[in-house]
Amino acid sequence: MKSIPLKSDVVVIGGGPSGSTAANALAQAGYDVVLLEKAKHPREVVGESILPFVWKYTDLLGATKALQKMRFMEKSGGTTFWNNQLTQMTFRDFDFQTPALHVERNIFDDILLRTAEQKGARIFEEVIVKDLQLNGYDNQDVFYFDTLNGKSGKISCRYLVDASGQAALVAKKLGFREYDKDLRFMSIWGYFKESDYVALGGDVLPFSQRYETPPTTGIYQIGEWGWCWQIVQNDQVSVGLVLSPEQFSEFKLQDGNLEERFLSACRKVPLLSDMLKYDTLIPGSVRAIRDFAYYPRELAGKGWFLTGDAAAFVDPINSAGVLGGFYTGYMAAMAIDDSLKNNKNRDYAVERFSELLRGRMAVYRLSALPVGVNSYQEMYPYALSCLKQMSDLEKELIYTQMILINRTENLDIIYQLDPDFRRLTSKKYTLLDELHFPASSPVV
Repeated sequence: MKSIPLKSDVVVIGGGPSGSTAANALAQAGYDVVLLEKAKHPREVVGESILPFVWKYTDLLGATKALQKMRFMEKSGGTTFWNNQLTQMTFRDFDFQTPALHVERNIFDDILLRTAEQKGARIFEEVIVKDLQLNGYDNQDVFYFDTLNGKSGKISCRYLVDASGQAALVAKKLGFREYDKDLRFMSIWGYFKESDYVALGGDVLPFSQRYETPPTTGIYQIGEWGWCWQIVQNDQVSVGLVLSPEQFSEFKLQDGNLEERFLSACRKVPLLSDMLKYDTLIPGSVRAIRDFAYYPRELAGKGWFLTGDAAAFVDPINSAGVLGGFYTGYMAAMAIDDSLKNNKNRDYAVERFSELLRGRMAVYRLSALPVGVNSYQEMYPYALSCLKQMSDLEKELIYTQMILINRTENLDIIYQLDPDFRRLTSKKYTLLDELHFPASSPVV
């Protein structure tokens, strides 16, 4: 059994996409990298919708061929039912050469972790980080418990990457984690063996046709604030509810256990209720999490960087979670590499990383927030700066997503801040009058 060393250049906490990305990139740059992961991969995780932008990162990491070999479900676009309007978008309108995916995250994340190991990162699973001492540049201590041998230990490092997800170890240690005042949602999700799904053009098709006619990601409004997702995968269908505090209070008052209440709530969602086969819910698959969105007060410091969900989490409605993990992991690796090569750059690296990530999170947040709701006015300048640096393709895709869920008015303050900033536009979506159900099914 390999032993965790006493020291390394970099310690990465967490083996999700952001942690694997940071460890991989730093190992390729020649650094001694140790990654500590509390679970044994492959492990269960939600968040299965993947945007085409991720492929540029998998190419850099050397993971593309292994991911392609798994033949994850390709998705053709998105379908929303919002304010009683059916709308679709397709990724082919954006000239992507690589597909968007619906993935099994346990497999997807495991491939990224094993690729990081192949590139030279030392991976230790089933290791629980118990405490941290952040002592300034070049002097971090990580205290852990190795569940495999029952022993506690300490590893010292020059830089620490916190990719611990919702555990947010550094933010909790330093006391700056803040739950988002405007996104106090509860999410409940589960998996069905099969369901009908919406394809491009509005055809509702059986699960058996998912390979012949790729599915879209279904996003359906629940009341004024909530929404749900439907993601068709290779062997199952992921369905999740995102509920406001008021909606969750109603959810809790329903009769039955969590699975029964979940099924009851799904039956009330327009369109989704017509496509699910309720007797195919996989027993024991329903999970719940509350207050999962939080606001980033700090993102990096002297010797540490936050990535992925440990940095911030907004709302999965724009499918940006995994992409954000790649982005933050890679940016952290570049900042650490720059800092280790030249100590004079390390303060700037912290400042620049924080600025870029804060801008990216601000844009994602604006794309998810209900119109007119924002307790953090300071985010707008960061969002403006980020949008100015984004490619036209990425801006157009984000704007199209905002059109589909009626969020475009959130950009009005951006335009007021800089009248010279060109207003975003898009015609790359289609309004549908109805869905085309099989003859024996309901028609909307």
